[in-house]
Amino acid sequence: MGLPSNSHHVAYRFVARCRSTASVERAPTLATDKRVNARIRNIDLSFHFPQITTHLKEWMDIFPIMALDFHTLFVTIILVSIALSTIWGTISWLYRSFHAARIWCAASVLTATGGLLLPFQSPNSIVMSASGNGVAILGVWLLWLGLRRFHGMNGGWQLVGLATATCVLLTVVFHQAEAAIVLVHEVGKSVPMFMSMIHLLDRSRRTAGAVLSCAGIVVGLMGHGVEAAMIIASSTGVSSPLSVAVVGSFSMMSVIFSGVLWNFGLAVMTIEILRNEVAALANIDPLTAVSNRRKFDEILAAENVKSARSGRPYALLLLDLDHFKAVNDRLGHKGGDASLVHMVKVVQGCIRRSDVLARLGGDEFCILMTDTTEPEARAVGLRIVQALRDNPLHFEQKEVTLSCSMGIGIWSAETNGIPDAVFSRADRALYSVKHNGRNGIAFAPSLAPDDAALFSANESNQINMQNQ
Repeated sequence: MGLPSNSHHVAYRFVARCRSTASVERAPTLATDKRVNARIRNIDLSFHFPQITTHLKEWMDIFPIMALDFHTLFVTIILVSIALSTIWGTISWLYRSFHAARIWCAASVLTATGGLLLPFQSPNSIVMSASGNGVAILGVWLLWLGLRRFHGMNGGWQLVGLATATCVLLTVVFHQAEAAIVLVHEVGKSVPMFMSMIHLLDRSRRTAGAVLSCAGIVVGLMGHGVEAAMIIASSTGVSSPLSVAVVGSFSMMSVIFSGVLWNFGLAVMTIEILRNEVAALANIDPLTAVSNRRKFDEILAAENVKSARSGRPYALLLLDLDHFKAVNDRLGHKGGDASLVHMVKVVQGCIRRSDVLARLGGDEFCILMTDTTEPEARAVGLRIVQALRDNPLHFEQKEVTLSCSMGIGIWSAETNGIPDAVFSRADRALYSVKHNGRNGIAFAPSLAPDDAALFSANESNQINMQNQ
């Protein structure tokens, strides 16, 4: 992704300007900067800025301008861009499906390449100027495009291509006007930076990493703004209280700091999303993509606390796929896996979005239904049993009718404070269904655990008969 500014262009321009200011033909040295400082102190700026001039001269007498070697800063920017290319390239290689890292790596490479080309530009070299600036601008636009991919958004390539082509065309048109070229590229790179900041400041994307990236963008925009203001002032004949050396130092240091902070923010965003993926792997069953036992236990514990505070009941529906071993023997392990996935899809079509379906292990599943009464849980249980019967599994040109056994438990005030009380009720109800022929439901009423009664065998058998 590189340093998101016109860093290399600024470097080249300021080196050239400082040569002119110091009347030497080599890069500024400590002696050159001392002569520049002396000339700055003798400049009469009182016509436009009488008070500012006085304070600046007093400040320079106390704190002389530091000797900043612009070639050194330029090389630093290039090296930082190469380092960022290496970092994002490594991340994209380790995480092949992380497309944003690939785009950011390409942006870093383009930015570094554009920087290496810019020192060779001149008014007589249109191709070098247009290609160097175009590549650097494209690198900044790819930063914005990578953010879109990071947040799962498609498109954007047409805008990137159009904006880059426009800047290249303007570079060709104004290749003899140095100020116009610099201004075009200040604006050309500021636009994608501003768009990136707006994108990151969206409420749904405002993470710690996004805030850090925005801070880096703000610093970069400040550097662009100062440089653009100086170009406009110079072209209109307005005197400036600051020297080219001061503005150049500020702009280039802003470039370095902005790029590092911006990329660090993106790295934090990357760590956040990778951490979330790891957390999902720890909480999601890989076969059926529903919650696993670990996650379900956390949700159930929280729901117990909620019900104890509000007094509103919840229901647990514990269900097993009937004769799962026989299904495995008939269809093989792939067929057994397909039957579990099929069962999950059927169940998800019968429950609410707020309900939690989890795979506890093997062919055992559990549904947690918040704010659910006994009649509501009974209706859902019967609907699931019927839907599984009406939607057979199709596997390798075979049609297999599946069935399940289900035990239902309801939270009540009597069970408050008793660990696993509701789960134990549902488990005993499930055992009752299996004992009476499977393919049905049994219900544990809201009584104390020791007194919990199950559906009578006649009612359970009646349900079984309805599904045969």
